[in-house]
This record gives sequence, C-alpha cells and structure tokens, in this order.
Amino acid sequence: MSEKCETGPHDWVASKGRFILTWVLPAILIVITGVMQLAPWITGSIWAIALSWMGYACLRNARQCGRMHCFFSGPFFLGAAVFALVTGLQWIQWLTFKELGIILLIGTPLVCVLPEVFWGTYKTAEHVEKE
Repeated sequence: MSEKCETGPHDWVASKGRFILTWVLPAILIVITGVMQLAPWITGSIWAIALSWMGYACLRNARQCGRMHCFFSGPFFLGAAVFALVTGLQWIQWLTFKELGIILLIGTPLVCVLPEVFWGTYKTAEHVEKE
C-alpha cells in the first residue's frame, strides 16, 4: 500500500497542489474569517465548511492510501466542524471561536505529526494484521 502512495498521485498530502487546495487554502480561510468581525453564524458556517472539507479529504486519504495521520486528523477536523457550527449558531455558550482556533492551532500539529512518529507514514500490512 505505501509504495503506491509514495510514488503515485494517491497521497494528497504528498502532492503539493492537492495539499494547498485541500488543507492550506481552507486553513487560510479559517484564519481570515477568525480575525474578521463577521456575524457568528457566518464565521461558524465558513469554518464548518472548511473543516468538513479538510476532514473529508483526510478520511479519503486514509482510505485511499493509508496515510497514518489522516486516520486521526479526519475525525479531529470533522469534530471541530461540528463545534464551529454549533458555536456559530450560538447553541453552546461555553466555546468561542478564539478558543476553537487555539484548539485547532495546538491540535492540528499533534494529530498530524504524532501518529506518524509512533506508527510510520503509511498504514502497512503489519498494522492490518493487528486489526
């Protein structure tokens, strides 16, 4: 599985163009809307869409090529999307966009680096046998 991803177009993280479109541009959109004084529902909607796209892309990448950190970052981004939406709709009062931004700022590097430090870049046959 890993040979196909490392040498082919299947790993979106390894492709600069796909990486930029899939994760960098949504992250920039989150930062820009985070500092703007928009209505909460607008900020929440934009963040939810951007984070959902990032989460979907991670899960797709995990399934397609077994990129290890994508198994963790996908659910992390999708969960953050839910919190962004409910924060924007003001259904919860205990979380602000600033706090969610800090969670994303700290959590994203952790879920994108630590899994690959512990288990390698790609899910291997060794990991599959353990499941």
